[in-house]
Amino acid sequence: MSAVRQSRQAVIPLWAEHLGLSPQVSSVIYGVSGAIDMLVFYPAGKVMDVRGRRWVTVPSMLVMGLSMLAMPLTHGVATLTLVSCILGFGNGIGAGMVMTLGADFAPDLGRAQFLGIWREMSDIGGTAGPLLLAAFTALLGLGPAIAISGGIGLVAALQMWRAVPRRSV
Repeated sequence: MSAVRQSRQAVIPLWAEHLGLSPQVSSVIYGVSGAIDMLVFYPAGKVMDVRGRRWVTVPSMLVMGLSMLAMPLTHGVATLTLVSCILGFGNGIGAGMVMTLGADFAPDLGRAQFLGIWREMSDIGGTAGPLLLAAFTALLGLGPAIAISGGIGLVAALQMWRAVPRRSV
């Protein structure tokens, strides 16, 4: 999850540059995506608390994965903005999910140690996402690398479907 969520920060400006958009346009697109992200994280938190974690974790990864798969298909400002906003929506609804799941899964005995390791693994994933994006870009090109990141998002959605309980723990 962290790998996909961190990769999105690089994907939008890199693809904008690939399309030949100016840094100003790229910044506006990134900012609009970030605004969508911020607008949805509070309602998503309420859904997580009322309906259960799965109602947010799975859709977040599905939306992010599919939007990253769609990103290489964009060819201009309008389509990149649309896909970036969808990507921001997916990220926003997943805000806080990594740490919330960590708290849910933490055992009573050894909670602090578990959460420390959970956070370390989350940070490793967050670091690995952009690193994998860079490696696959070097090997295959930017479009395929972004699509691979989207595929990782879909795999994460499947894993969240399997691992996250239907209702809050």
